Amino acid sequence: WDGTRRRSRLRGGGGVLCERGGLRGGRMARYADASYWSERYTYDPEPFDWFQRFGTCGAFRHAIREAVPKPDQVLVVGAGTSRLAEEMFAAGYSNIFNLDISPVACKLLDERYERMGGLPIDNRIGDVQALSFNDASFDTIIDKGTLDALLCAESAVGLAMLSEISRVLRSSGGIFVHVTDCPPDKRLPLLQNARFRWKLARHYTLPRSQQTHPQPTAKPLDSSSRVGLGLVSGTEPDQEDHHMFVFIRQ
Repeated sequence: WDGTRRRSRLRGGGGVLCERGGLRGGRMARYADASYWSERYTYDPEPFDWFQRFGTCGAFRHAIREAVPKPDQVLVVGAGTSRLAEEMFAAGYSNIFNLDISPVACKLLDERYERMGGLPIDNRIGDVQALSFNDASFDTIIDKGTLDALLCAESAVGLAMLSEISRVLRSSGGIFVHVTDCPPDKRLPLLQNARFRWKLARHYTLPRSQQTHPQPTAKPLDSSSRVGLGLVSGTEPDQEDHHMFVFIRQ
């Protein structure tokens, strides 16, 4: 897993999620704070990817390619200093926006993309709880770790984030991709709230190890949808796996 050591250092040793271990307060209570993330990225400006990295984690890369059409207008929320957008761009996704609450993170991305020849990826400063975009602005929205962080601060913050994602997602057929290390029985009750007006299309389990990456399999139940309905996984679910949930806006 890309970033095991740094996650352990910055999230408190074991790295368990709030839903599993009930960890709130202290530094985790600041995870909804722009100042916390700006301090963190000032101290540690190197590229960092939570959970899975598109460029090196084969199962994750395959799952994204399977779930997200390349022509889509894609928003990556809580981008931080992740390489996700630039590596998706290299794979043929040409219409990508990054959003992060930290001006420091966005500046680091701007500088990095400039050094890479001026990548045409728009980096926006913004709060995922109050997005500045119009309704139905994006075909696909990807969250990799942001909801997990916000839920460590306060559950209401996570609900506000999901409501805003639902609002700016294309109203019919829009795709929401959520990557987490929280197991389905803990995370799905929150994600499947009827107010968000989306339906679970796929569930991938993704191995943490970067040594072997079996491709997740798909079992579509509805050939008319952009992503087939049904629970699927590449390995047997395990609390040590990461999980990728794909929802389709109704």
